[in-house]
Amino acid sequence: MSINSGLFAGVAAVAAQSTAFAVISDNIANVNTVGFKDSTTQFQALVTQSLSTSATAGGVKARTESDPIKQGLLEGTASNTDIAVDGNGFFVVNEKPVPTLQDEYLLTRAGSFIKDEDDRLKNTAGFFLQGYRTDGTGTILNEATRDLFSSLETVDLSRFQRIAKKTENVELNLNLNSAIADSTADGVTNITVYDSLGNDYLLELTWSRTAVDNQWSCLPKLQNTDTAAAGGTVNEQRGATAAFLIQFNTDGTPNQVSPMAANVGAAALAAAGTTGDQVSVALNFQTADIESAYARTVDPIALTLDLGNFDLPSGLTQYDAPYQTSLLNQDGNGPTDLERVFFSDTGLLTAVFADGSSRPIYRVPLATVPAPSELQGQSGNAYAITADSGEAVLNFATEGGSGRVSANALENSTTDIARQFTDLIIAQRAYSAATKIITTGDELLEEIARVKR
Repeated sequence: MSINSGLFAGVAAVAAQSTAFAVISDNIANVNTVGFKDSTTQFQALVTQSLSTSATAGGVKARTESDPIKQGLLEGTASNTDIAVDGNGFFVVNEKPVPTLQDEYLLTRAGSFIKDEDDRLKNTAGFFLQGYRTDGTGTILNEATRDLFSSLETVDLSRFQRIAKKTENVELNLNLNSAIADSTADGVTNITVYDSLGNDYLLELTWSRTAVDNQWSCLPKLQNTDTAAAGGTVNEQRGATAAFLIQFNTDGTPNQVSPMAANVGAAALAAAGTTGDQVSVALNFQTADIESAYARTVDPIALTLDLGNFDLPSGLTQYDAPYQTSLLNQDGNGPTDLERVFFSDTGLLTAVFADGSSRPIYRVPLATVPAPSELQGQSGNAYAITADSGEAVLNFATEGGSGRVSANALENSTTDIARQFTDLIIAQRAYSAATKIITTGDELLEEIARVKR
């Protein structure tokens, strides 16, 4: 009977508008939720098939839709651990601080991360940020398996509360006086270097003219600066490496680097350097006497001296000017405490320490999926991967179609209050009209019942 079908259509309409009302209420409730994506209600007609020539009402069905990668307004914050996605992609999070194979990885754009009591980064919903741990240069440690979620780990700042880094590279920029006589020492270059435990030493480089025109020798020595060393001697020599020779061009730029003839084993480049190539010398110091004096074990102290470029006045030179150093750099540091961290737009998390040194410690990836709208919403403004959404792909920020990481910023909710209030009025009117269908159908059926009487 057409009246009955009309009643069922009215009931369907009431249910559909109830769904719309719930969606609007949720949107308004989350107007200030970081990274929240507003949902919309789409309606579709239901058509019933009938062999009768009389009309029958089918009704309506409501479907809720949301776009998880809809871009919200980015708002700057004062927190160095607040991050937002500008463009496509999600942060990877996990509910467990130390995820296992059974713990599900989730996706979110809510980047309000703070340190918990264990110095791990988690957002206000309680999900822990996942990233790749890196070495001191920013290269991730597990590059071969970085496509897998298992290669990620919770960003844990407690691992870097205090660090020390051994010196591996020393960069010099200095001039040797071309006017001094043969077999004369022109100057001594001193620079502090560090071993793997953060102990400091004095690297002493003594520069002397040889009997060959435009040629100099350099004698490296490594000295201990600890006054409590064996015998109480200050600057007691704890190691030495063979001297090396540097031949200069007639224009005062380096031409070649060679070992001293009497010191086999001193590392050097080829006899003649190629213009523009780096002038570098490897220095290797043994640590056995250091270890015996202090009852400790450290890595061998292996340094690379960067002396500029062949045939260019970019580092070491020989001019008619006094010995002078204009640059002394080394990449190590003694024990120092973590002071702060900050993110780059590529997702690289850098730690800054009390002595002014810094090092990359984590790189946060952005995950993308083929069908973001098919992700399953979870409490805490996170999304679970489903069969319909497709598998997640882990990319570095700004690569593989992913957006960039915006540091010191949060992504605002995409809820538009004006639009939600307008939709609320429409839903209210539609709901009211649907109830009229039911009351009118009830009156029609009542009239039919009166016919019997």
